[in-house]
Amino acid sequence: MRSPHFIVSAAALLLTLQACGTQGLIAEEQSFLLASSSGNFQESARPADLKGDDAEPLGSTMTLESLQAQSVQKQQQKEPPTISVQPAAEPSPALRLKFYPPKWQRKPDQAVLHFSRAMLLANQIPAEARKLWQSEEWQTDNGNGKSPSDKELGDAVGGLASVFAELHAMAISEDFTFDHRLRDIRGAAVYEYLLPDVQEARTLARLLKLQIRHQRQQRDFDGAVASISDGIRLAEFVGQGEGLIQQLVGIAVAGMMRDEITLLIQTEGCPNLYWALASIPRPLISVSDSIQWELHNLAQVFPMLEESTQGIWSQQTADEKWRSLTEGIQKLSWGDSSDSLLAMAVIGATQTENARQRLLQSGFPASQLNQMPQLQILLLDTHHEVHRLGDEAGKAQLLPPAMAMQLGIQQQKQFQTWLREHQLTSVSGILAGLLFPSVIQGQEAGLRCTLGFDRLMTLEALRMHAATHDGQLPATLEELAPVPAMLDPYTNRPFEYSVTEKDGHRIVTLKAAGPATWKALQILKVQF
Repeated sequence: MRSPHFIVSAAALLLTLQACGTQGLIAEEQSFLLASSSGNFQESARPADLKGDDAEPLGSTMTLESLQAQSVQKQQQKEPPTISVQPAAEPSPALRLKFYPPKWQRKPDQAVLHFSRAMLLANQIPAEARKLWQSEEWQTDNGNGKSPSDKELGDAVGGLASVFAELHAMAISEDFTFDHRLRDIRGAAVYEYLLPDVQEARTLARLLKLQIRHQRQQRDFDGAVASISDGIRLAEFVGQGEGLIQQLVGIAVAGMMRDEITLLIQTEGCPNLYWALASIPRPLISVSDSIQWELHNLAQVFPMLEESTQGIWSQQTADEKWRSLTEGIQKLSWGDSSDSLLAMAVIGATQTENARQRLLQSGFPASQLNQMPQLQILLLDTHHEVHRLGDEAGKAQLLPPAMAMQLGIQQQKQFQTWLREHQLTSVSGILAGLLFPSVIQGQEAGLRCTLGFDRLMTLEALRMHAATHDGQLPATLEELAPVPAMLDPYTNRPFEYSVTEKDGHRIVTLKAAGPATWKALQILKVQF
């Protein structure tokens, strides 16, 4: 069994779950990681036995079937907890606090060097201490064990000073390149490429949370903002690259920092963070390019598809290429591949004429098709079909996020219909069902990242309004002053806003249009 490292590509997301665990992944990212590519666009499964970093390491491609076989459960529908805040005026100077370092404050240095040094230093910490510091008791005060005292937390943070120094140096480095060049890999190795450094970013983020917690307890707001800034840059750094798994881990780390900002805002005396939140780029991590790459990399995984466009093959060559494709599908089926293998045999014997007609309709010369072996025609048709499907599923990624979601939902329904008809009757159906990423879930992960920061900005606008209006809240978000509310990224319209009275306190509700299946993320309740 391989060591517990991430395996690249959304098609292999389920292969990462036991390896990386779920501790430190915000709930919505756990949900997406559990969406299997061969169950495209279906409701996510949540294996009940997922653990933390001590889970059984995963890396074998033989575990997908057991993970897919887990019963599908509903998304959490719990109402979100109500957080308590106080009015806070705009800081002076207004831009004194930032969650993202401006370019003029960065140094001529390489982020990957300091990221690597932070990993090495963190791995030198005794395993028992690493496990303790990442426990629920130390991270969130939850769990059944003993939470750390102020001194214990301070001692731990002091012992991690060298790790934090490297993370800060990484955050302010000018050269921010972190590129595994997955685009250069060919064959099934695309789905087997290990990403231990991407996984380790989650550990670094958890350790950074200890420093933020300590700074929050000490009312060191400037220090906490600086540490969160380092965490946001860590999220951006690790969220680079072609594979969706990298973006999702980056989004998860960003979600951890979003939660730390929420805790900071609740802390008595916290300055207003409206402009600090505004400094974070939108989107911090874009999933669009990764979705496009994973929709269009089948020719990279199966080179014989593109090779089928190059000249007329002999029967022997066609047989060899078909056999190679079948073996590749078997290798990537992660479990019982009998259905796929049987379908490939049937397709090879019965579907040539259908493939030929599709190629003719697309403008391919009949004279060339007449010279090709049947199996080359099937591979050529597959090449054209998966490219067409990738374009259809991915074209919405060129639109602004809210528009992309609306169009993507329509395309999802069309794809589901097509897949039901073709998953076992065409090679393109087998490959798309096996390896296409779950586009809507990917889009929504990116939207949720933006949603978290934009809604907190709206909360800070409310705190600023109350501080400058004798504690009063506006009747509508349009009446906010002196700064405006952010818009719901799901709709590009204002968040739903309401104020109620309870036990002498005002309860503000800020509701987004999504994610509709996850109330704790859709709704923010705040007591003033």
